[in-house]
Amino acid sequence: MNLFDLALSWLKHKPKERVILFGRGIHALPNPREKELFDDASSAFIRGDVLEGYKSFLASLVHSEISHLPHHLKIIPEEGALRFELIQGSAIIKAYITSEYLEAYADIAKSASLHVAIKRRFLERNFQLTYCHFSEEKGVIKLSIRLDNTTITPQKIFFPLREIALNADFEKEFIASEFDESVLLEYDHILPINAERARRLYTAMQTWIVQTKESLLGLLSNDNTGMVSFSYLALLLQIDYLILPHKKMAKNISEKINGYFLDDEKLTEDKNADLETFLFELETMSYEHFVTQLYDSTSTFSPYEQAMHDDIATFIDESLAKVRWYKNSHSNYVISVIYRYISLYILYNYGLHPSLRALLHLHVEVYTGDFFAAEGETRLYDPQTKTFQKNSIQERIASAIKPYADRYKGLKNFADELNYSDLEHFSQSFYLQIKNLDYTEA
Repeated sequence: MNLFDLALSWLKHKPKERVILFGRGIHALPNPREKELFDDASSAFIRGDVLEGYKSFLASLVHSEISHLPHHLKIIPEEGALRFELIQGSAIIKAYITSEYLEAYADIAKSASLHVAIKRRFLERNFQLTYCHFSEEKGVIKLSIRLDNTTITPQKIFFPLREIALNADFEKEFIASEFDESVLLEYDHILPINAERARRLYTAMQTWIVQTKESLLGLLSNDNTGMVSFSYLALLLQIDYLILPHKKMAKNISEKINGYFLDDEKLTEDKNADLETFLFELETMSYEHFVTQLYDSTSTFSPYEQAMHDDIATFIDESLAKVRWYKNSHSNYVISVIYRYISLYILYNYGLHPSLRALLHLHVEVYTGDFFAAEGETRLYDPQTKTFQKNSIQERIASAIKPYADRYKGLKNFADELNYSDLEHFSQSFYLQIKNLDYTEA
């Protein structure tokens, strides 16, 4: 068994840690030997065994398989060389390695079918990229890198590979959102969403929009702009996280959320009006168009930079301060919305440790029980009886914490510290525990 197959077998027998299939991070769990394999690669490069170093490095990238998707990384050993292919969303990166160099590329689109504005965009993007560049070869637009292996290190491989993977995916998504995706090359690996599930997702989105509109009846005035903002943003974040649209729909949602937080001269009322107009567009979107915005694929690299836990703790503190302000103002409606918004925004905006991602996903599940019940999951909170599935919640917290407890000695299971008396007290106690998690390595 070679190093790559060994890494894959370890992951197949990894302890019961839930793979989160929602949101825009990697939908898999990292290799438990990632650091060890990274160090093995460094040692091999130092002693001049370049191909062995690459094998260890690539093995460190291997993460858990998702049963219905092709594996994200394929390695083909050759005499005195290595080939590999990795998937990043809509893009496939192909590479050839010798002891002297690495060459990798992603085929983006047919050049003859592209509008001149897109070609100009690629030229401009070359000035923004650090390691890779766009070019045209035999009628194909490619994104390529070449690395000299004379003084190679794992770090000198990781960042160029991540750049080419993320940018190839980004540009193919951009073309699919603005033009006809038929011009794209190597696009057949993405999988359509099952028709039954696509209809379920469409119905869920429509239900959430109607519920949000009904909850705001009587509140749409200048005195309630903050409450309206939280409601609209929480809804868009929930659509983005749970439905995971692509192409034009994903681009528009991102622009609306990020546009709200721009430090510009726009009034909050005007920003809310923009969000309301966009929600109307989603509400009136036909199912036939909606389903074209969905697909399944796997990824190798996270699109996020790893966040410092102090930054996340600060965001939670600031958000809980807003909860207290609304409580003091007797604006009870918005409190549950803010609690829902906190976890969704962190999942949207920060690169998270897998355990923290699993914990925040748990909070999303608590607030969207109908959606997850339709997905075949246990309902963690019943709004009719106002009761929690306490044992299931405790199991989920344990499965998020336990696999990392040896590495982070201060990371403790906090399930028994939560207040299960009602939804509000649960969220308050939950975020206080999340804020104080200790990810200091032993």
